[in-house]
Amino acid sequence: MTIEIIPIAGTEMRLLPGAWPMPEALRAEIPTAWARVMAAHPQSWDGRILGFTQPVIGADGIMRCEAYEDAFSTFLTWRNAGFPDIGMTHMFGTALIHTADNALIFGVMGPQTVNAGRIYPPGGSLEPRDVREGLVDAEACIALELDEETGLDAADARLGPLLAVFHGPRVAISRVFHFGQSAEDLVATIRANLERQEHRELADVVALKNATEGRAAGDLVDYAAAVLDALEAGQLFG
Repeated sequence: MTIEIIPIAGTEMRLLPGAWPMPEALRAEIPTAWARVMAAHPQSWDGRILGFTQPVIGADGIMRCEAYEDAFSTFLTWRNAGFPDIGMTHMFGTALIHTADNALIFGVMGPQTVNAGRIYPPGGSLEPRDVREGLVDAEACIALELDEETGLDAADARLGPLLAVFHGPRVAISRVFHFGQSAEDLVATIRANLERQEHRELADVVALKNATEGRAAGDLVDYAAAVLDALEAGQLFG
Protein backbone atom coordinates (compact mmCIF):
# COMPACT_ATOMS: atom_id res chain seq x y z
CA MET A 1 0.00 0.00 0.00
CA THR A 2 1.45 3.36 -1.04
CA ILE A 3 2.43 5.81 1.67
CA GLU A 4 2.55 9.51 0.76
CA ILE A 5 3.94 12.34 2.90
CA ILE A 6 2.56 15.77 1.95
CA PRO A 7 3.38 19.13 3.61
CA ILE A 8 0.24 21.06 4.51
CA ALA A 9 -0.40 24.61 5.69
CA GLY A 10 -3.08 23.62 8.18
CA THR A 11 -6.38 21.83 8.60
CA GLU A 12 -10.07 22.71 8.46
CA MET A 13 -12.08 19.81 9.84
CA ARG A 14 -15.64 20.52 10.96
CA LEU A 15 -17.47 18.23 13.39
CA LEU A 16 -20.94 17.27 12.16
CA PRO A 17 -23.69 15.41 14.04
CA GLY A 18 -24.18 11.70 13.53
CA ALA A 19 -22.32 8.41 14.00
CA TRP A 20 -19.96 6.73 11.55
CA PRO A 21 -21.68 5.10 8.56
CA MET A 22 -20.90 1.55 9.67
CA PRO A 23 -22.88 -1.21 7.90
CA GLU A 24 -25.44 -2.72 10.26
CA ALA A 25 -23.80 -6.16 10.17
CA LEU A 26 -20.41 -4.74 11.15
CA ARG A 27 -21.90 -2.51 13.87
CA ALA A 28 -23.64 -5.56 15.32
CA GLU A 29 -20.22 -7.14 15.87
CA ILE A 30 -19.01 -4.33 18.15
CA PRO A 31 -20.10 -5.78 21.55
CA THR A 32 -18.45 -9.14 20.86
CA ALA A 33 -15.31 -7.53 19.44
CA TRP A 34 -15.02 -5.19 22.43
CA ALA A 35 -15.47 -8.09 24.85
CA ARG A 36 -12.43 -9.74 23.26
CA VAL A 37 -10.44 -6.52 23.66
CA MET A 38 -11.37 -6.24 27.34
CA ALA A 39 -10.42 -9.86 27.95
CA ALA A 40 -6.94 -9.22 26.56
CA HIS A 41 -6.53 -5.62 27.78
CA PRO A 42 -8.74 -5.00 30.85
CA GLN A 43 -7.48 -1.43 31.24
CA SER A 44 -8.87 -0.38 27.85
CA TRP A 45 -11.43 2.44 27.88
CA ASP A 46 -14.24 2.69 25.36
CA GLY A 47 -14.08 6.46 24.97
CA ARG A 48 -15.20 8.65 22.11
CA ILE A 49 -13.06 9.37 19.06
CA LEU A 50 -13.49 11.12 15.74
CA GLY A 51 -13.57 9.63 12.26
CA PHE A 52 -13.17 11.68 9.09
CA THR A 53 -14.32 11.79 5.52
CA GLN A 54 -11.61 11.53 2.88
CA PRO A 55 -9.54 14.73 3.22
CA VAL A 56 -8.80 17.03 0.31
CA ILE A 57 -5.81 19.39 0.22
CA GLY A 58 -6.69 22.68 -1.48
CA ALA A 59 -4.49 24.98 -3.53
CA ASP A 60 -3.93 26.98 -0.32
CA GLY A 61 -2.38 23.94 1.35
CA ILE A 62 -5.25 23.52 3.82
CA MET A 63 -6.46 19.96 4.33
CA ARG A 64 -10.26 19.88 4.60
CA CYS A 65 -12.72 17.18 5.60
CA GLU A 66 -15.66 16.51 7.90
CA ALA A 67 -15.58 14.72 11.25
CA TYR A 68 -18.05 12.44 13.01
CA GLU A 69 -17.97 11.08 16.55
CA ASP A 70 -18.29 7.44 17.58
CA ALA A 71 -16.95 4.98 20.15
CA PHE A 72 -13.41 3.63 20.32
CA SER A 73 -14.92 0.14 20.15
CA THR A 74 -16.43 1.11 16.79
CA PHE A 75 -13.01 2.04 15.49
CA LEU A 76 -11.37 -1.17 16.75
CA THR A 77 -14.09 -3.32 15.19
CA TRP A 78 -13.59 -1.51 11.87
CA ARG A 79 -9.80 -1.85 12.12
CA ASN A 80 -9.88 -5.50 13.09
CA ALA A 81 -12.17 -6.19 10.11
CA GLY A 82 -9.41 -4.87 7.84
CA PHE A 83 -10.74 -1.34 7.37
CA PRO A 84 -13.56 -2.14 4.89
CA ASP A 85 -14.58 0.92 2.90
CA ILE A 86 -17.20 2.90 4.85
CA GLY A 87 -16.34 6.28 3.35
CA MET A 88 -14.23 7.23 6.36
CA THR A 89 -10.57 7.60 7.32
CA HIS A 90 -8.85 7.10 10.65
CA MET A 91 -7.00 10.33 11.36
CA PHE A 92 -4.64 10.92 14.28
CA GLY A 93 -2.09 13.46 15.45
CA THR A 94 1.59 12.66 15.98
CA ALA A 95 4.63 14.54 17.22
CA LEU A 96 7.85 14.08 15.25
CA ILE A 97 10.51 14.76 17.89
CA HIS A 98 13.65 15.78 15.97
CA THR A 99 16.93 15.86 17.86
CA ALA A 100 19.98 18.05 17.38
CA ASP A 101 21.89 15.09 15.92
CA ASN A 102 19.19 14.32 13.30
CA ALA A 103 17.28 11.46 14.89
CA LEU A 104 13.57 11.04 15.52
CA ILE A 105 12.34 9.75 18.86
CA PHE A 106 9.51 7.22 18.62
CA GLY A 107 7.54 5.54 21.36
CA VAL A 108 7.30 1.83 22.12
CA MET A 109 3.71 1.15 23.18
CA GLY A 110 3.17 -0.41 26.59
CA PRO A 111 1.99 -4.00 27.10
CA GLN A 112 -1.35 -2.88 28.54
CA THR A 113 -2.37 -1.08 25.32
CA VAL A 114 -4.14 -2.46 22.24
CA ASN A 115 -1.00 -1.61 20.23
CA ALA A 116 1.43 -3.29 22.61
CA GLY A 117 5.03 -3.33 21.38
CA ARG A 118 4.40 -1.27 18.28
CA ILE A 119 6.82 1.56 17.48
CA TYR A 120 5.66 4.91 16.12
CA PRO A 121 5.74 8.64 16.94
CA PRO A 122 4.02 9.81 20.15
CA GLY A 123 0.44 10.80 19.43
CA GLY A 124 -3.14 9.69 19.50
CA SER A 125 -6.54 9.66 17.88
CA LEU A 126 -8.42 12.92 17.50
CA GLU A 127 -11.16 13.16 20.11
CA PRO A 128 -14.09 15.40 21.08
CA ARG A 129 -11.77 17.21 23.51
CA ASP A 130 -9.86 18.52 20.47
CA VAL A 131 -12.90 20.35 19.05
CA ARG A 132 -12.89 24.15 19.30
CA GLU A 133 -16.00 26.04 18.13
CA GLY A 134 -17.01 23.17 15.88
CA LEU A 135 -13.56 22.67 14.31
CA VAL A 136 -11.08 19.91 15.16
CA ASP A 137 -7.80 21.38 16.41
CA ALA A 138 -5.20 18.82 15.35
CA GLU A 139 -2.30 20.98 16.56
CA ALA A 140 -3.74 21.11 20.09
CA CYS A 141 -4.09 17.31 20.04
CA ILE A 142 -0.47 16.87 18.96
CA ALA A 143 0.91 19.21 21.64
CA LEU A 144 -1.21 17.56 24.33
CA GLU A 145 -0.14 14.04 23.33
CA LEU A 146 3.49 15.15 23.25
CA ASP A 147 3.21 16.35 26.84
CA GLU A 148 1.13 13.42 28.11
CA GLU A 149 3.27 10.68 26.60
CA THR A 150 6.78 12.13 26.89
CA GLY A 151 6.66 15.12 29.25
CA LEU A 152 8.14 17.37 26.56
CA ASP A 153 6.66 20.84 26.02
CA ALA A 154 5.97 21.94 22.45
CA ALA A 155 6.85 25.50 23.50
CA ASP A 156 10.46 24.38 24.11
CA ALA A 157 10.92 23.34 20.47
CA ARG A 158 11.29 25.12 17.17
CA LEU A 159 8.38 24.20 14.97
CA GLY A 160 9.13 22.34 11.77
CA PRO A 161 6.72 21.47 8.95
CA LEU A 162 3.19 20.18 9.36
CA LEU A 163 2.76 16.97 7.36
CA ALA A 164 -0.09 14.72 6.29
CA VAL A 165 1.01 11.09 6.00
CA PHE A 166 -1.47 9.09 3.91
CA HIS A 167 -1.50 5.30 4.27
CA GLY A 168 -4.71 3.82 2.91
CA PRO A 169 -7.54 4.51 5.37
CA ARG A 170 -5.09 6.02 7.87
CA VAL A 171 -3.96 9.66 7.87
CA ALA A 172 -1.37 10.93 10.34
CA ILE A 173 -1.22 14.68 10.91
CA SER A 174 2.36 15.15 12.02
CA ARG A 175 4.09 18.26 13.34
CA VAL A 176 7.89 18.29 13.44
CA PHE A 177 9.37 19.65 16.68
CA HIS A 178 13.07 20.54 16.50
CA PHE A 179 14.63 20.21 19.95
CA GLY A 180 18.11 21.53 20.73
CA GLN A 181 19.24 18.48 22.67
CA SER A 182 20.93 15.34 21.42
CA ALA A 183 19.06 12.07 21.02
CA GLU A 184 20.82 10.65 24.06
CA ASP A 185 19.81 13.59 26.27
CA LEU A 186 16.19 13.65 25.06
CA VAL A 187 15.78 9.90 25.51
CA ALA A 188 17.11 10.20 29.06
CA THR A 189 14.73 13.08 29.79
CA ILE A 190 11.71 11.20 28.44
CA ARG A 191 12.61 7.97 30.25
CA ALA A 192 12.87 9.86 33.53
CA ASN A 193 9.42 11.31 32.89
CA LEU A 194 8.00 7.87 32.05
CA GLU A 195 9.22 6.54 35.40
CA ARG A 196 7.17 9.26 37.15
CA GLN A 197 3.95 8.53 35.25
CA GLU A 198 1.27 6.59 37.10
CA HIS A 199 -0.62 5.54 33.95
CA ARG A 200 1.98 5.51 31.19
CA GLU A 201 1.17 4.53 27.62
CA LEU A 202 4.76 4.04 26.49
CA ALA A 203 6.97 1.21 27.65
CA ASP A 204 10.03 3.04 26.31
CA VAL A 205 11.29 5.41 23.62
CA VAL A 206 13.91 4.86 20.92
CA ALA A 207 15.99 7.31 18.89
CA LEU A 208 16.11 6.34 15.21
CA LYS A 209 17.85 7.70 12.11
CA ASN A 210 16.45 5.30 9.52
CA ALA A 211 13.91 2.55 9.02
CA THR A 212 16.55 -0.17 9.33
CA GLU A 213 17.27 0.93 12.90
CA GLY A 214 13.53 1.11 13.54
CA ARG A 215 12.86 -2.45 12.39
CA ALA A 216 15.80 -3.70 14.43
CA ALA A 217 14.27 -2.04 17.49
CA GLY A 218 10.97 -3.92 17.15
CA ASP A 219 7.53 -3.72 15.55
CA LEU A 220 7.90 -0.52 13.51
CA VAL A 221 4.62 0.47 11.84
CA ASP A 222 4.69 1.10 8.10
CA TYR A 223 3.90 4.82 8.05
CA ALA A 224 6.57 5.45 10.71
CA ALA A 225 9.09 3.58 8.52
CA ALA A 226 8.18 5.89 5.61
CA VAL A 227 8.82 8.92 7.81
CA LEU A 228 12.26 7.54 8.73
CA ASP A 229 13.00 6.89 5.04
CA ALA A 230 12.20 10.56 4.34
CA LEU A 231 14.46 11.63 7.23
CA GLU A 232 17.37 9.57 5.91
CA ALA A 233 16.86 10.90 2.37
CA GLY A 234 16.84 14.50 3.62
CA GLN A 235 13.24 14.97 2.43
CA LEU A 236 11.38 15.29 5.71
CA PHE A 237 11.84 19.04 6.09
CA GLY A 238 11.13 20.03 2.49
